[in-house]
Amino acid sequence: MLHDSRSTSIRILALAGLALLAALLSNRLASPARRLAWAGSAVPLSPASPGPAATPRPEGIRPEPVAQEPGKGPLPHSAPSRKSPPPASIATPIPEPPSSSPVREVSRDEAWEAFQAGTPFLDARRGAEFAEGHVAGAWSTPVWEADLEDRLLSFKAARRPGSEDPIVIYCSGGDCRDSHLLAERLLRDGYFHLLVFRDGYPAWVAQGHPIEKGRP
Repeated sequence: MLHDSRSTSIRILALAGLALLAALLSNRLASPARRLAWAGSAVPLSPASPGPAATPRPEGIRPEPVAQEPGKGPLPHSAPSRKSPPPASIATPIPEPPSSSPVREVSRDEAWEAFQAGTPFLDARRGAEFAEGHVAGAWSTPVWEADLEDRLLSFKAARRPGSEDPIVIYCSGGDCRDSHLLAERLLRDGYFHLLVFRDGYPAWVAQGHPIEKGRP
């Protein structure tokens, strides 16, 4: 009785093994679409059932950039940000020259009008010429003599002219350039309204305007 039961169990196991072997062989020979996947094994995608097709993108339309959270770096595969072009350099405007030069030559009539208005006169000739005769009330400021700086200091202390106040400068007229040299000296001191009486002292005398004699 025991022997018959053991024989039956062996036959059942043998039949089960044959059935399993037949199932493995049948699954192996089956097409990929009908093949069964075993537990724990990866299930390959069947060529007959492809994944979802990608939606074609219309030409000329760029993908929208992915929003980036504050405080984090750029996300992978995000569209590169476009930097604004640097502003064009603004050309510095060239300053326009002043409407009038700080040194200007004036005629006999203009010199007389300035005298009547109380404008100070500076005599650029040498001291000896000044003593022989000069415009009434003029200051002796000989441009070629060593005490020019002291004489200019005396004039500034007495009259206290502002930088824009007119000052008339004269010498002997004609080819005399002493008045222009004195004007250049006053420019360095910050005076910008200098009137050079181009005809000088001889023209002043010829017109009969007030004169004085003697040293200052």
